[in-house]
Amino acid sequence: MTTYEQVGKSIKLSPHTLRRFVTYMRRRWPSEETLQCQTGYAKEWAWRFQRGMEAAASDHEGQGVLHQMEDKEAKR
Repeated sequence: MTTYEQVGKSIKLSPHTLRRFVTYMRRRWPSEETLQCQTGYAKEWAWRFQRGMEAAASDHEGQGVLHQMEDKEAKR
């Protein structure tokens, strides 16, 4: 697998969770998508999103990304 979408679909993320996972990953590691997918790191994060523990597993920068995503979703 070489894309975040492929990783998310491989563990059967719901459409909403898949969208959030891909957005998060591309904001955190925009130039490392293939590497993150091939090393298994993206799959680890996909599991975190599936379990709803992405905020608890994120560092300060990642939590900021999640807050930005939540703000954007709230404005829709």
